[in-house]
Amino acid sequence: MPTAFTQDPVYDQAILIHSGGPLPYMLMGTAVQWNEDYAVTVKHIPYVPGAVFQGQGDVQFFRHKANGVPLWRTYRPGEAVTAVGYNSLYMSVKGSGHAMSAMVRLDTKEGNVMYGTHDGPTAKGMSGGPVFAEDGKVVGITVAFLTQSDLAAIKRPDLANQPRVSIFMPYAEINREWNRYLAQAKPATPEPTHLASR
Repeated sequence: MPTAFTQDPVYDQAILIHSGGPLPYMLMGTAVQWNEDYAVTVKHIPYVPGAVFQGQGDVQFFRHKANGVPLWRTYRPGEAVTAVGYNSLYMSVKGSGHAMSAMVRLDTKEGNVMYGTHDGPTAKGMSGGPVFAEDGKVVGITVAFLTQSDLAAIKRPDLANQPRVSIFMPYAEINREWNRYLAQAKPATPEPTHLASR
C-alpha cells in the first residue's frame, strides 16, 4: 500500500486535479508541472479544465501557471523511484520501489507507446502524479497498476512472478507528445516560394 506523508520539499509538487465540464468533480487524479505554463496528467481523467492536447498514450497537457517547475530526465532501470500523488481520500501518498527494465504496451491502438514499470505501490487517484528518482528529478507520471491476473492476461513471463506492477509514462514518451503538441499548435510556415516581379 502507498503510505501517507506530510509535506516534503521535493515531493510537494503533485497537483490535485478534478474532471470538469459535464462531470464536474466526479473524477479526481494528480498532475505535475511540465513547464511554467503547462502541467501534465493522464488523459483517462476527462474534461480537465484548461486541457490543450491529448497524446497517443495516456497523457494530456493543460494550462497551469507555476513559478517553479521540477527538473525532468530519463529513468534508469534498477534505480530507486517514488511515485507521489493523492488517493481517493484526498491524502498525499507515496510509494517507493525500483524501476524495472520491463516496458509494456497497454493498448495497441496507441501505436508504439511504451510504458515504464516499477515495483513500488500505487493507488487509485495517483494517476498523473510524478514519479521521482532519488535525485529529485521527475522521470515520468503514474498511469496505472497491474495485478497478477492483469499481468497474466498480457502474457509477460518476465513479469509473471510480480504480485503487482506500477505503470508509468516515462519522460521520453511525454516529451515526444509535447513536441507533437507544439508542432500542431505552431505549424512550421514554409518559406515564400514566389519571386518579386520586375
